[in-house]
Amino acid sequence: MRPNPVAALKRRLRAAAPRSADFLHVIATRHGIGVFDEQWFAYRQLMMEHLTLASLDAQEDRDFTWVVAVDRDMPPQARKRLDALAEGRPYLRIAETELKRDFVPDLAAWTRSEAKARKKGWVLTTRLDDDDAIHRGLVARLHQEAAAYLAAGDKAPAIFSPVLGCNWVPQQAAGHRAYHHSPSIGLSLLEHAGDPGTVYRNNHRTLAQVLAPWNYNVRHLDGETPWWLYAHTGLSHMQSEGSDRMDKVTGHRRAFKLDAARLAPFGITAAGARIIRETPEPQVSESLFELNRRGLDLEDEIHGLREAARGGDEAARGRIAELHAERRRIHERLIR
Repeated sequence: MRPNPVAALKRRLRAAAPRSADFLHVIATRHGIGVFDEQWFAYRQLMMEHLTLASLDAQEDRDFTWVVAVDRDMPPQARKRLDALAEGRPYLRIAETELKRDFVPDLAAWTRSEAKARKKGWVLTTRLDDDDAIHRGLVARLHQEAAAYLAAGDKAPAIFSPVLGCNWVPQQAAGHRAYHHSPSIGLSLLEHAGDPGTVYRNNHRTLAQVLAPWNYNVRHLDGETPWWLYAHTGLSHMQSEGSDRMDKVTGHRRAFKLDAARLAPFGITAAGARIIRETPEPQVSESLFELNRRGLDLEDEIHGLREAARGGDEAARGRIAELHAERRRIHERLIR
């Protein structure tokens, strides 16, 4: 029987074509870990629904899992609303964690276990904050880049950085084009599935600098596509008291209005943008930056007592309970 040249050509093309099935893609988001104020969540989840979730619903390629990490003691109304958003979205997984410092190891452990269960040799993890949005084509582009990288036979882990995006203030629907070599939105890390550190293993600003000496490949997603929308609000943990960064965004000499046409590529509807714009942003009771630092100090003390508590030390267990109560107290009245 003579070989079929057309079938042989198809086999060669299939063998050479990038295959997204080679890796597990996890988009990971921290959602109010250590926050216990229902009013804070009410506004934050409004943004999450109409920005972050809308942009993921709009993705041209849905072959990913969105892991939303929450505090195990998340306020009940906020958890109820999040559960409602997750309903009917098989790509969304809610993962409970105890402390902020547990997020990275918990995410790494879950990713490693999931990759093993799905028999994946590589994992791709992507950063996404719960008030930001990504272009509807970003997941597809990341998959294309990662699959091509693996198909070329590269064995080293790789960083994929979508460098172009927009800084904006949703309340004013204004912003400007921006470049960042290592953005906090969409930055991705492709690693061997056996021991993934995830893209959160280092601060996003220094990820490439730290990993490049270890032979990690660094790839920029270039071109004119704005891949991300970075929201500047007063509810950010990094918004220190007296910061004028929102004024710098809206007052930029090349600032423009983010109208319906500019927001549509991110899956953001005109109605969703209007809801955010017309909903007054809550006023915080004190600097969230300082509250965050105090909370991390409490976490350090809890972490230091864990081993003794696991060993049966009742005094350590009691102290941990007290510290958790204090952690809740200072973070349950964030909004005036």
